[in-house]
Amino acid sequence: MIKAPMILNKDKIAHCFRRALATYDLQATVQRQVSARLLELAGQIPAISYERVLEIGCCTGMLTQMLCQQHRVKTLFLNDLVPEFAAPVVARIPRERMPLLQPIFGDIETIELPDRLSLALSSATFQWLADLPGFLHRLAQGLRKDGFLAFSVFGPGTLAEFTELTGVGLDYRSPEQIAVLLERDFVLEQMVTDQDRLLLLTPRDVLHHLRATGVGGVRDYRWTKAGLRRFEQEYRTRFGTAGGVPVTYASTCCIARKK
Repeated sequence: MIKAPMILNKDKIAHCFRRALATYDLQATVQRQVSARLLELAGQIPAISYERVLEIGCCTGMLTQMLCQQHRVKTLFLNDLVPEFAAPVVARIPRERMPLLQPIFGDIETIELPDRLSLALSSATFQWLADLPGFLHRLAQGLRKDGFLAFSVFGPGTLAEFTELTGVGLDYRSPEQIAVLLERDFVLEQMVTDQDRLLLLTPRDVLHHLRATGVGGVRDYRWTKAGLRRFEQEYRTRFGTAGGVPVTYASTCCIARKK
């Protein structure tokens, strides 16, 4: 069953990621690993052309940098909800590998999409879209006949420890649900699901990690002193290990060809 569009506060999401600009690269180790896996999977498809590429949700440019280092991109349309990411992203691209850049910053669900794309690329962004089914259909119209979509998305089990204790989390789609969404306009070529787990020293470090990676954009959670103490105690009791307290991420990488 296709889910109804989620209600997300895009202004709050943008605020939280903007606030994380200076800390994101240091803390987003899992996001970096997922981006690397996505490009590795896409590299197994020789038919993918990097002539006209749209990157959705470039954030601080982790994926952008790896993409341009590994492939000769002719034209790159850069998108993110936060316009302030533009400068740091461009600064990460090696000068000798610099494509023709076309910034199209703003809400990807409402702005006009470029056409004749050979590849649409996105890592760890699609879980933030309110109407993923509608967006995928619209995106397919911007891809040329031999175009590809390559993306990673976080799924059920992501931040499971935090969500269990607070009730706060995104409405993640399973790999099976993602596959169903793609059937309308795409042929699924590759789908790989992985789980990553960070070990941090304390539950308070978990909260710092979430803030530093922009995840606070899910929705407001009001902390009290008593609530914070209870959260820390329960996190250690339920999930603590000899090596620290875990933060779990579940991700799916997909490569799909336009029908």
